[in-house]
Amino acid sequence: MRLSNGWPSGNRAAWHLNMRWLAALGLVAAFLLVAATASPAQGQAFQPQSPADAPKPAAVCRPAAPAVEKTPGSSVRVDRGPTECNAVTLTFDAGADRGYAELILDILRDEKVPASFGMTGLWAQQNSDLIQRMVDEGHELINHTWSHRSFTGFSAGRPLGVGERRMELDRTEELLVGLTGKSTRPLFRPPYGDLDGGVYGDLSDAGYDYTIMWTVDSFGWNNLPAAGIVNRCLSRAEPGAIYIFHVGEQSEDALALGQIIAGLREGGFIFVTVTDLLGL
Repeated sequence: MRLSNGWPSGNRAAWHLNMRWLAALGLVAAFLLVAATASPAQGQAFQPQSPADAPKPAAVCRPAAPAVEKTPGSSVRVDRGPTECNAVTLTFDAGADRGYAELILDILRDEKVPASFGMTGLWAQQNSDLIQRMVDEGHELINHTWSHRSFTGFSAGRPLGVGERRMELDRTEELLVGLTGKSTRPLFRPPYGDLDGGVYGDLSDAGYDYTIMWTVDSFGWNNLPAAGIVNRCLSRAEPGAIYIFHVGEQSEDALALGQIIAGLREGGFIFVTVTDLLGL
């Protein structure tokens, strides 16, 4: 039997079924086309990006050979490093209270800045949790004696004898190696900056080939407010500079630290540890 349009009744039913399949396939194709041509912003919506201004660790720039030669029988005083890398070093002495130490470590971590800590044994003993954190986060430790006693007596107390000096050094070294597995040798930071010829010889005998002083003192320990610390540190910036700060609550160094890092970065400086600054 044929219908009025000339199609057999069975063929017409098949034709209608095929048309339904073609319509469905057309809808699927349209959906895929829209998905493929989505805007880049839509395509990245599920892939969070790091902030454009997030600090990234700078490639370590260090001398190919030690920038300061050892002197047999005498520790070498170091006030600054080489200038080729446009690098500076931030050092923090810890010999009083816990103070701002955690805040300082938080800032250094967030800004991806390595630093060097002048560490007394007593402070390390009382704050062992922070000692491990310092090492885990890429900072290095400098022997700053056990009890922050002046070796010469210039600034406080009486001069220490050879045996007393050696005990101050060895006791600190033993504790820090026990806590971290890392030695402080060959770096020493003298309490108060007190030194003389005899001290240099005793340090060398104990394995401390380099006495780390500083180029720029923040003066935070001298009650300079944070704004003054920022101005002082940035105005004295130079390639190879070694900065000295303190972690104790008496100093506002920690409150100035973020602005100092930002200012130095803006000036084109990179941050390295003492070891990397000197190529040791």
